[in-house]
Amino acid sequence: MRENIVFDYLLANAWGLPLCRVSVSEDGFVQCQENRENTQGLQLEKAEVDKIKSIVSEHTHILDYDSKELESPDVFDGVMNFFDFEASDGRKVNLMAFNIGEVKTPGMSFSKGLLEEGELDEIVVPVKAMEVVKTFEEIAATLVANGVDAKYLRLTYA
Repeated sequence: MRENIVFDYLLANAWGLPLCRVSVSEDGFVQCQENRENTQGLQLEKAEVDKIKSIVSEHTHILDYDSKELESPDVFDGVMNFFDFEASDGRKVNLMAFNIGEVKTPGMSFSKGLLEEGELDEIVVPVKAMEVVKTFEEIAATLVANGVDAKYLRLTYA
């Protein structure tokens, strides 16, 4: 995680090419990109940066997650989601998931993370993936309320 970044989100296609990105720095500068182009920048008040950290602090257990533990949907192709989160106490985590937005698709099957015991094709409830998405969506709502276009905060292609 970059030194002064409190939140960073990158959506990339299956080949790793960026589709959209939002970064929030400690000083409140928000940089938004779509298809590797700088397309929006704005300034947040310190209270809003603190709110983002507070949201992460409310979901503090995600700071202990490892990308390999996140449940994966049964989707062959799709997107990669990269998240950097920082809590109020300065703890940080960097997570990568495949197609994590599928937690919102009714009936989607998920398999255990790569470090979980058991068969990789064992169907599970994506508890950890859902918690990451919930944290992300709360931060996204704060950013949208402060002028960030929601198109930079999508979890899937659409």
